[in-house]
Amino acid sequence: MSDPTDKPREACGVAGMWGATGDAAPLVRTMLAALQHRGRQSAGIVACRDGRMERRAGAGRVDEVFATPGSLPSGPGAVGHVRYATSGSGASAAGGTPSDAELAQPVLAGPPDHPALAVAHNGTLVDAERVAAARGVPWVPGHSDTALLARLLHTATDVGAVSLPTALHDVLPTVTGAYALVLTDGSRMYGVRDPHAFRPLCLGRLGDAWLLASESAALAAVGAAFVRELEPGEVVEVDRDGIHSSWLGAPGARRATCLFEYVYFARPDSVLDSRSVYHTRYAAGIALAEHAPPPPDAVDPAIVAVPETARVAADGYAWRSRLPTVQGLLRHSGAGRSFIGGTADDREATVRAKLSAVPAAVAGRSVLLVDDSLVRGTTMAAVVALVRAAGARDIHLRIASPPHRLPCFYGIDTGRGDTLFAAGRTDDRLAAELGCDSAEFLPLTDLIRAVGTTADELCTACLDGRYPTAGPAGRPIALTRKRALN
Repeated sequence: MSDPTDKPREACGVAGMWGATGDAAPLVRTMLAALQHRGRQSAGIVACRDGRMERRAGAGRVDEVFATPGSLPSGPGAVGHVRYATSGSGASAAGGTPSDAELAQPVLAGPPDHPALAVAHNGTLVDAERVAAARGVPWVPGHSDTALLARLLHTATDVGAVSLPTALHDVLPTVTGAYALVLTDGSRMYGVRDPHAFRPLCLGRLGDAWLLASESAALAAVGAAFVRELEPGEVVEVDRDGIHSSWLGAPGARRATCLFEYVYFARPDSVLDSRSVYHTRYAAGIALAEHAPPPPDAVDPAIVAVPETARVAADGYAWRSRLPTVQGLLRHSGAGRSFIGGTADDREATVRAKLSAVPAAVAGRSVLLVDDSLVRGTTMAAVVALVRAAGARDIHLRIASPPHRLPCFYGIDTGRGDTLFAAGRTDDRLAAELGCDSAEFLPLTDLIRAVGTTADELCTACLDGRYPTAGPAGRPIALTRKRALN
């Protein structure tokens, strides 16, 4: 998945395997590599053998953290995690801010010489501190909500002398937010999907082993068979006898799968809630062409996708409008990670390190620049400038989703307030500030129709303010003290 443009950032990806004939960690590593688009800042694996856990984790991509076979832990069961977050990035604990290595997951809880629990988490808990205070579990400044959740669960099992499944059913209904969890107590593996099903989690089978992963594409990467997705509120327990399911009690919870899993986060070869991500994006591109066709005065028009996640929507737009797609932008895979600077020059330099325009493809033509989403707007102006400098006659931005105007509280780093580019701007003003000749977005109703479900089964809060966990007065839960570090 590309990272050159104005996208929200997904917190992480989780994976696990239990019952491998040999070591599970090499296959979990492969699954994490297939989920690398969900997080690049750190990676970690905890392997289990005879009830004991061995953890290896660090900052960077999967192939950096686990560069050699000897860098992997050993055991027939393993859980893993890849992480993205803006908080705590690149600093040291001595400076008061946790580093990527320190925030790497899975998180361990229990005695350092014999940990009792490992937790890998995708999502954000919006009130973990409140729950911890009510249960007498201290918050450690700078730690993530995942670390606090691990301590909550360990305290429930240790003090209450109960099993981990009992602790899950005791603790999780008291927290608010999004969580897809892969956990182990050293003897079993567990998968949990929150009652709203904000984040995805699926189950697979490979020989006698069971697997869990954020996306079905990660199962395919190791040759595993996709079995099914976990249901909202489901707790799956995997042991030597197979799998056992139970459900968290959550009165009034409605299904609210994140809409932007379909738009941007998930791989196009994944299946989410029994729907093909590819088909959803292609249908969104078709709907976008119907809603916002090329201008009638376009000269030799051509479709240019912003790489990589917009390619499928661009194909749908091209099919419906009967126009060619051209490779007007190239992404440089060897550019490595970079950070968006504060000035226009910094942003343009960042884009040029990752993208280049192809004059032979766009010069003298009306370019329909198709992207899947526009959130911060920090780099799209530089992308438009690249295409303009390559000789495009005019540029018409077409976005296969509505504009982000509200923050996400459920594990997606979309930014707040003024960082949301579309907030307070009309489409005409937005186009002028981006430097393109027009800018149009796919309406929410059309996007939901492309997904093939109803608004009542999706979380669309960042687009329309319908927060699934709103308070009694109908207002979003306040997050003034939230630490989005997981």
